[in-house]
Amino acid sequence: MVFESRTFRYVNIHGRFYPMIPVIVKGKHITRLYALVDSGAVVSLFHTSIAEDASINLSDAHKEYLAGIGGYVQAHIKDKVTIEIEELGELSIPVAFTEYISSDMAILGRQGFFEKFEVIFREWKKELEIKVVN
Repeated sequence: MVFESRTFRYVNIHGRFYPMIPVIVKGKHITRLYALVDSGAVVSLFHTSIAEDASINLSDAHKEYLAGIGGYVQAHIKDKVTIEIEELGELSIPVAFTEYISSDMAILGRQGFFEKFEVIFREWKKELEIKVVN
């Protein structure tokens, strides 16, 4: 069932709370993960192992160096990767796959994601509301 909006509780990792949501990455296979919703990131960033697990072919991805807080990292950018947000539906977003991010970390950036949803951070409640934009 698809809803108009969904509220997610922040995820506690080692005593710190993060605005992370469950995401399904769809390739030839599906991969489930939690992704940090990051309004400061332009593009979504996933570890290359996620592409491997979902059987997403990176041979046709274009290589680019991305600038971040830690400097530049090489990434393989796929313009359309199908993801599903629990109870909010499916969408295609650009994703940069790289080895230079922790394999247990995924970042949902603005391109493709923030364009489809209104994202409301409620830091004081440790929750995140995501509303479908019509």
